[in-house]
Amino acid sequence: MQLSFDLNIENEIPKILLSDKKPSMLDFLPENCVVVDIETTGFSAENDSIIEICALKVVNNKVVEEFSSLVKPEKEISSYISNLTGITKEMTKNAPLLKNVLNDFCDFIQTNPIVGHNIKFDLAFINKKLNKLYRKTLPNDFSDTLIFARRIYNELNSHKLTNIARYLNIDTTNAHRALKDCYMTYQIIKDMKEKISTL
Repeated sequence: MQLSFDLNIENEIPKILLSDKKPSMLDFLPENCVVVDIETTGFSAENDSIIEICALKVVNNKVVEEFSSLVKPEKEISSYISNLTGITKEMTKNAPLLKNVLNDFCDFIQTNPIVGHNIKFDLAFINKKLNKLYRKTLPNDFSDTLIFARRIYNELNSHKLTNIARYLNIDTTNAHRALKDCYMTYQIIKDMKEKISTL
């Protein structure tokens, strides 16, 4: 039996994989998608810079390709961000500019659905920068694993990516690097699907 979704999808997820039938949670964790994560110099999509963009292309629930790139930031990387992510000014000084990385990123994800943990944060940055550079935003459907995690792992007090990963005994070494976070998200997605499919 599939678990039905009884919340107002349109209000919680503005653009997602909707269909005529009443969706189950599995419909929102597609077997073909791109798992996305970014690292930034801060929390403001308007004022802060992207310093890393990564993605995993998933086909039939299996990772088939990776995208990973550091980005030369427009804003200084603070010691707090360097300590959190391990990304330093020296690491990004010869990195490609954001406009080039975004072009490659868009070519990689194409029209595939995007999935990520608190993905609205990532998309806010990506779309703000795309709009500034190219006067466009991503048209892709997207799904936020944070929303589902709050329901599936409701025994947890915090649903941060690393907290869920530790709860599931997923290795968190190099957490807060975008590619590692993509893989943790992917493993959490697999666990959520398994739990849903057994209901």
